[in-house]
Amino acid sequence: MAFDDAGPSGSDHTGWSDSSARAVLQLMVESVAELVGFEIATLSVVLDGDVVTVAYTGPEEHRDYLMNAVDPIEILDPILEKAESWGRFKFLDADVHQVELEGHWVMFPRERDDDPESWHPANVLLGVLSDDDGQMVGVLSVDRPVSGRRPDAAQRSLMEKFAAQAERAVLTAFEREALVQQVAYAESARQLIRSASMPAHASLQAVLQHTHVPLVKGFGAGGSWIQVLDPVGVGYARKGSGDMLDLSDDLIQVAHELAPALWAAQEALIVTVGESPEVPEEVHRELADMGVTSALAVALGAGTECVGFLALSRFEEHPPWSPVEIRSALEIGHDLGAALKTAQALERERQLVRELQQLDDYRSQLIATLSHELRTPLAVIAGNLEMLGGLDLEPLAVRYQEAMERGSRRMTKVVEDLLLLARVSDPQHPLERKPVDVRRVVGDVLALVDSTARTKGLTMRVDLGDDLVVPGDPTELDRLVGNLVSNAVKYTQTGGTVTVSAERRAETVVLEVADDGLGISEDDQVGLFKAFFRTTNPDALREPGTGLGLRIVATVAERHEGKVDIRSALGVGTTFTVTLPAWPV
Repeated sequence: MAFDDAGPSGSDHTGWSDSSARAVLQLMVESVAELVGFEIATLSVVLDGDVVTVAYTGPEEHRDYLMNAVDPIEILDPILEKAESWGRFKFLDADVHQVELEGHWVMFPRERDDDPESWHPANVLLGVLSDDDGQMVGVLSVDRPVSGRRPDAAQRSLMEKFAAQAERAVLTAFEREALVQQVAYAESARQLIRSASMPAHASLQAVLQHTHVPLVKGFGAGGSWIQVLDPVGVGYARKGSGDMLDLSDDLIQVAHELAPALWAAQEALIVTVGESPEVPEEVHRELADMGVTSALAVALGAGTECVGFLALSRFEEHPPWSPVEIRSALEIGHDLGAALKTAQALERERQLVRELQQLDDYRSQLIATLSHELRTPLAVIAGNLEMLGGLDLEPLAVRYQEAMERGSRRMTKVVEDLLLLARVSDPQHPLERKPVDVRRVVGDVLALVDSTARTKGLTMRVDLGDDLVVPGDPTELDRLVGNLVSNAVKYTQTGGTVTVSAERRAETVVLEVADDGLGISEDDQVGLFKAFFRTTNPDALREPGTGLGLRIVATVAERHEGKVDIRSALGVGTTFTVTLPAWPV
């Protein structure tokens, strides 16, 4: 009678990953059947309390049944209790013992004579395969001897040798399978850590949190602990369940001391609680209090820099750390170290951005406050100067009064520009979008500069297409266009040409303001859109200006989800191109 098992329903017992090991065991079974003299042989291994057949030779009509049945290991107990011991093999004589067998068994009927040595179809002959601790790891079952007789002494001796070989083969296969799984788990942990800990803008704390689960699952650990060396005090220690571990300052200090040495030597440290002299006694006590029996520790770093410390813990029921796991942990030290270093750099950049943003906010508030404070006295000065203009003044006094009026108007323009720039730069001041017709804005601006253009003898060319509506603030867009056109008129010599054109391009409106005036050097173009920037060109400096106009243009364009480009050459002219989203049709 032959026995087989192949794992419980829904399990993957039959999917032993090491196909080469299965091939070796199959060859072993075929050799037993052929050389010892049996028609049928099966080899089963013990997995999670079940016996799982991994090799079979015999009638093909029984293969599917034998290779897919499932039985717990306990069904062998009645047989092993009553069977006669033949070394590794156990023989149950059906003529002597009537045992009610449970589970999946196949009886192969055959004719037998009255000879007591003839083979009974219900006989059971099992070879019990064990490890060094005497634990059953497999079962070698044979049936239907070719001779029709029970095995004689010579066959038994040969069977014992094959059983010993099968035992070693099964143990080797288990070791190979464990190694394959360890490699797979470790590689899985590395891949999970790479994907989980390296988002483009991951924070340092996010990296620490995201790597806990992959580490615990990948290494079968009871918990994980990552300690960052800089900034001091940043760490993440969790049990496998996710519960936080409260680590002492002494333990953290030991991590800070061990990490640089481990990184320099590129070595891992295995701590067996109560035995490893490399760590202080208080560390052993703390680990023991947490139930930890062993720990695997490696340093985290990138290049020559050590940035952290990683420790994985195991408890009493867990196996010791394998060489594959140790090597994988050292490799993860590089992957995780690089992720931590990147996160640290991002943290420093974020802090710098926050500080710069705070400084910029302070500057904007200061400018807005000063501008408001200047507005009232300037209005008083302008009013009084206007009253003086109505009096009968001497020519010298009139000249002084007119000079003060020009200064007052210039100061008022600076204050207005500062207030506008502060408003459009304020993130707390949201943009209220309305449909704005660029044709109308251009028309209003051209009307304002018409007299100046005529005085300078400029040719104003206008080429405006259809459907030039954009979403935005009418006042801000009017200032954008006004600054570009007034600059073009201001910096174009007498008799020159200024061209204003606009057209719809797909989902955008493109406005161009071009002139053949002074032009802008490449060096000046670098800082052109900065606040208070003034050109180095002496001819341009003769014209009055606040240095805020183009900054306002760039800020308004960006605020409207657009952009500004410039093409210019000194002495040739300048073209500003503004691209804005079009109003949806």
